Amino acid sequence: MKLILEAVDKTEYSFEQVLELDFTQTVGVPCDSISVRLKNANMPKEIAGVKLCFNEEIVFNGYCDNQKVSCGDDGFETYIYARSGAAVLVDNEAEPFTYNMPTAKQLCYVFAKPLGFTDDLPVIESREKYEIQKGTTCYGAISGFVAMAAGKNICVMPDNCIKILEKSDDIKELPSHRLISACAVINRSEPLTEIRFKKDSALAGYKTRMRSSVNETYGLTERIKYVNLSSLPQWQRDNTILQTLKNSYEDYRMLEVTVAGYVSEPLLQRYSYHSRLGDYEDYVMTEKEYIVGANGEFTRLVLKKEIDIKEITYVAQ
Repeated sequence: MKLILEAVDKTEYSFEQVLELDFTQTVGVPCDSISVRLKNANMPKEIAGVKLCFNEEIVFNGYCDNQKVSCGDDGFETYIYARSGAAVLVDNEAEPFTYNMPTAKQLCYVFAKPLGFTDDLPVIESREKYEIQKGTTCYGAISGFVAMAAGKNICVMPDNCIKILEKSDDIKELPSHRLISACAVINRSEPLTEIRFKKDSALAGYKTRMRSSVNETYGLTERIKYVNLSSLPQWQRDNTILQTLKNSYEDYRMLEVTVAGYVSEPLLQRYSYHSRLGDYEDYVMTEKEYIVGANGEFTRLVLKKEIDIKEITYVAQ
């Protein structure tokens, strides 16, 4: 691990001792983050940029949001909190506008390129209008479109290139020789059984419905949600309902594991795990937290099982 700090005068600045470090990445969260406590004999400079490297590869490249310095008999202790480059897209608001049949690349050209970003997105397009509402961030303007049109998340790489976050093709076995702990989680409080919706506000009731067919298999209690889709373009309506129903099952079955050292695999790496705890096939890593502290260095992972909800859509009589 190599931590590189850049002062406001563009010079690289090093500290004598890293007391604590926490580097977190989460699917669906725009910015990776780092919080770190450092020790130094001299008064530190004002930090503007933060980078974290493993084996000469930059895994975090961002900006210092908050810096706190305290002084003691043995020198200075500095706390720094930084967000990755995506923070620029999050902190800037997109101009409200309604686009006619936009593409993801077009939205990147409008909202990301002027701020210094590039993209490596596939062809993602709409045959309908796409509205950017007041208060939408530049990041949200792009990510919202991709989520609705393709059902996927975007990510901003350390070189400020915007890409689609894809599940890995391979499935790896969790490294048992480095595994510190593992915990299986079942969360039954969030899955929806049915969404009742209408596409026109003039309609009398919520007759069109999408239902999960697996709720009886898992013995889930009835949980119904009502949604009025009349304000959305046609192409966004079906995707919105389907994604809402699927997302409610995201945290249903999870593994929370702790691995010694740093886990280099990216988010959405697929894993399997076999132990006395049970057999867990094809779980997807959605969160990674690398921690350095008094107890050594380790990585906490959150792995989630994708549930096939076997959705059906029908119209009630």
